[in-house]
Amino acid sequence: NELIATIRKEYYEKTIEKKISHLSNRFRKNILFLNKLHKQNCSAQRIKDYMGFEMPMDFNKILYENGKIYSLRQVIITAEFFGLPFELILFTDLEANADTLKKEYPALFRQSRS
Repeated sequence: NELIATIRKEYYEKTIEKKISHLSNRFRKNILFLNKLHKQNCSAQRIKDYMGFEMPMDFNKILYENGKIYSLRQVIITAEFFGLPFELILFTDLEANADTLKKEYPALFRQSRS
């Protein structure tokens, strides 16, 4: 039973890490798209300046490198920074759905974080 549990654990660890990587990549891709819309890069410092939330500096690794999301709080804060539901930033390809976004969130295409 212990051996089976160990093998299951390995399977689930790989499965979970794969899903975390997928969500992190979707999040990163969406943030890059939103950055293009706003002509300004989202960062831990910009979130602090605009919203007052302290974000760990390694948060930038999630946004611009291959860091992985491990905090839903950080995703929600970032979504609020852009004025979008966090579900969209995690589970929707924003660039592929830009026309729908323009209809549902017209202010998103006019906002500035300066």
